Amino acid sequence: MDSKVEAWGVRALVVLAALGALPIASAHGGEHTPAYPQWLPLVVLFGGIGIVATSVFFGRTAWNHQRTVALWGVFAGLFVSVVGAVGLVQFSVIETVRAAQAPLAQEWYLPLTLAAGTIIAVGSVLAGRIKWPNRPRYAGLGLLLGAWVAYPAVMGAFGTRTHPLGYALVFALPVALGYIIWRDARESLSLALRDRPARWFGVGNGVLAGLFFAFSMGMLSFIPEHGIGVPDGAFVTTIPVANPLVYWTAVEFNFPSVPLSGVLSLGMVIQIGTVAILVGLNAAVIAFHWQGATKTDSREITSGTATVAVPAAFCCCGPLISELAVVSVGPSAAAPLYWLFVDLASPIGALFFVFSVALLAGNLAYFGMQNE
Repeated sequence: MDSKVEAWGVRALVVLAALGALPIASAHGGEHTPAYPQWLPLVVLFGGIGIVATSVFFGRTAWNHQRTVALWGVFAGLFVSVVGAVGLVQFSVIETVRAAQAPLAQEWYLPLTLAAGTIIAVGSVLAGRIKWPNRPRYAGLGLLLGAWVAYPAVMGAFGTRTHPLGYALVFALPVALGYIIWRDARESLSLALRDRPARWFGVGNGVLAGLFFAFSMGMLSFIPEHGIGVPDGAFVTTIPVANPLVYWTAVEFNFPSVPLSGVLSLGMVIQIGTVAILVGLNAAVIAFHWQGATKTDSREITSGTATVAVPAAFCCCGPLISELAVVSVGPSAAAPLYWLFVDLASPIGALFFVFSVALLAGNLAYFGMQNE
């Protein structure tokens, strides 16, 4: 059980790391002055991580026979961490980002995006052919994720972001993920979700993931934007947004008295909902293992999945890394890193997204296959 608990602690950090998987974007890119110093939410963020680590420690020692208590301690720590992460994004001291601050010239984005999408697609076909010849759905998902990365560059060459293919890719992603989970993990997930603490732990973490994604993508904000074209006072209107992949009609709202503002589109809801559900299901599996409710051979399952997840944990925190750079070296020095996630033409944000989706879905499929 000890090795299983150690692996769980790593996996919990993976779920937390996945909360930074989407690019930081603003509806208008306006300016705001942070009400609090940016180091304050950073303290909250690391405080939450400390609560997670402390809860895992006590779950292995004093609360070894009361791991449900430790589980909710972990959730409390994740909640505090998300509050700090949202604050870190909202109180960003980068008020304007200029094209001159980009680390790469715009003309490099198109070939890099095409290359990245092609590598993902071709690599997925080869891996599927060699390792999972009887499960072509994995290669199909890889092709879909590669197309997700390459689509903006391919269709941008034709000067359009309203092609039906883009909308088809957005709708196809949750369908493909649902099919894979249904085929390979439904029985194992059903077993895990029957455990009440695991089920609610998954629901809670899915909600936390969705909220963080909404704030990090600019869908929600508690700091009102000010700038050209942004009305003052309370309003509800519709605007076109070019994310994800194509133009969507979005509802923009601002309620200063709450305070709450944001932009909601069907495409954004699909994108955020997809990752939030994957995070929630992974969290439920983690909690299920934590409470020792699996078969006797679950130690190998958890450790094997953790081996796959550990290297990715440090790659899924792009937006948070950029904000940490702002705190550490200042907005001017960190602006090139921040720009990579702000510019929708950059492939970095899409790569973080598809990599996180593949990792989270892969964990679920692996969990299901090992319990067959």
